[in-house]
Amino acid sequence: MRPLKLAMSAFGPYLDRQVLDFKELKDKSIFLIHGPTGSGKTTIVDAMCFALYGDTSGAEREGKEMRSHFVEPDTITEVELEFALGAEQYRIKRVPEQERAKKRGEGTTLQTAEATLWKRTGIEDKAAEGIVLAEGWRPVTEAVEGLLGFNSSQFRQVVVLPQGQFRKLLMADSREREHILEKLFQTELYSRIERFLKEEAKKLSKAIEEQRSQYEWWLSKEAQYENLNALKDGLIRHQGELREISQLFLEKQALFNKAQEDLSIGKQVKEKYLEKAAAQVELADIEAKKPLITEKTVLLTKA
Repeated sequence: MRPLKLAMSAFGPYLDRQVLDFKELKDKSIFLIHGPTGSGKTTIVDAMCFALYGDTSGAEREGKEMRSHFVEPDTITEVELEFALGAEQYRIKRVPEQERAKKRGEGTTLQTAEATLWKRTGIEDKAAEGIVLAEGWRPVTEAVEGLLGFNSSQFRQVVVLPQGQFRKLLMADSREREHILEKLFQTELYSRIERFLKEEAKKLSKAIEEQRSQYEWWLSKEAQYENLNALKDGLIRHQGELREISQLFLEKQALFNKAQEDLSIGKQVKEKYLEKAAAQVELADIEAKKPLITEKTVLLTKA
């Protein structure tokens, strides 16, 4: 996140509207805010944090507590920040809850908290607000968290690090530091891959356990073996029996083939016997008709 412009009004020690145009630094990526103690250096950082998240850099005061005690009731406390994220530009404005002068009549009234976030990429007109991305105190904060990838606490630990607060990062528990560093160095993708692999490992472990349970059930109930060694011994024994049965099958197959050949020869012999029997019947019939033939031959000769 690169600040472009910060405007404060009645915020902290700044009574009048103060504008800090960071664009004047041009391409300089490092700059120093310096001054004597109490001159308002921290308030500048507070104003940035307040614009983004609605609280101060030290998280010790709320925005409504940052209203200057020396301003007139008709002066509104507000902060406006323009910033860039890569090639995109945004503007955010917050008005904290505060007592202000009534527009009509005397006395004061309660000004409710307001917040708006605009996207201003490609807009050259300084007066133009841009496209509204979020409105309302909490919706704007949630939108900023989505853009920056940090919540208020993480932003203070990683980006701002106000005086005396650096030890919070060092003293944070391992899970919180992991989350902060993950966001800072954009390693969330690898965390998702790690979580995915862990889930897949759990699924595989569960599947292996189910297969092992089925295997043990089959081993004891179906195969009726006490353990794997007994199963291996049984397998070796059955393989020997299978070889013996295979050899016996081959012998029986050879006998069967020989019987088939003998059966085929027997069928051929049977057919010859049948042919011989039919011929003998026919011959007997002819022998029986022989006297009649002789008689007919004599008659034929006489004729």
